[in-house]
Amino acid sequence: MSKLRCQSAQGKRLAPVRPSAAVQSRYYQAMHALLKQMQSEIVEEIRKAYRPVEPVIGADASPLALLRDIMEKLTSRWRRRYDKLSQKMAENVVKGAQKHSQTAFMAELKRHGFTVEFKPSRLVQNMVTSAINENVRLIKGMSEDHLKGINSAVNISVMNGRDLSSLTNALEKQYGVSRRRAAFIARDQNNKATATINRVRQMELGLTEAIWVHSTAGKVPRPSHVKAGKDKLRYDLKKGAYIDEKWIHPGELCNCRCVSSVIIPGFDD
Repeated sequence: MSKLRCQSAQGKRLAPVRPSAAVQSRYYQAMHALLKQMQSEIVEEIRKAYRPVEPVIGADASPLALLRDIMEKLTSRWRRRYDKLSQKMAENVVKGAQKHSQTAFMAELKRHGFTVEFKPSRLVQNMVTSAINENVRLIKGMSEDHLKGINSAVNISVMNGRDLSSLTNALEKQYGVSRRRAAFIARDQNNKATATINRVRQMELGLTEAIWVHSTAGKVPRPSHVKAGKDKLRYDLKKGAYIDEKWIHPGELCNCRCVSSVIIPGFDD
C-alpha cells in the first residue's frame, strides 16, 4: 500500500479514533449475563443445601463435606460452560473493536480527501488472534476467581458457624467484586484492541508519527499522561512515547483511556 502524503508541506493531524461505547457495553452485558446466571444457580443450590443443616453448622463436620461436594460439582459445570462460551465472547469484542476502528479511521481519512480500502493483513490478523486469546484468558480468570471466592465464603461460614443470612451477604459481596471486574475487562480490553488495531493500520499506510491525546475520562488520571496530552507529545508510532521511564502507547496500560492523533506528513517530508 502506498504511503499517504498531504498536498501541503505542513501535513495534517487527524482526529483520534476513540473506542466504541457500544462494543464495550455489549461485551460487559455478555459477561455480566453469564456471571449473573452462574451466581443465581450456585447461590440457590447452596441455600437449599445450607438451610437444612444450619442448626448444626460449626458443630458437625458433615455439612462442610456436603457443601464441598456440591461446590465441586457446580465448579466443574461452570468451568465447562466458560470453556465453551468465552471464545465467542472474546471474538465478538475484538472483531467489534476491529470493525469500529477501521470504519472510524476510514471515515476520518475520507473527510481529509483520502480514499483507502483496508484489506486483511497478516499483521492485523496476528494482532486480532492475540487479543482474542488474551480476552479468553481474562474471562476464564474472572470466572475462576469468582468460584474460588464462593468456595472460600462457604468454607468460612461453615467453620465459623455462621447463619445463612451471613453467607448470603458474603456471596453477594463476591458477586459485586466480580461484576466490577467484568466492567473493567470490558472497558480496558476494548480500549486496547481499538488502539492496537488502529495503530497497525496507520503504520501499514506508511504513517510514522502521532500526538498523545489525554482522555480526561478517568477519575484518577496519571499525571504523566495528563502532561503528555497538555504538551501534545509527538511520538513514533512504532516505538511509542517515552513516559515514566518506559516506551508505551496510548491505551496500552491498565485503565489508560488515552488515544492518539496520527499525523499525515506533507509532500516534502
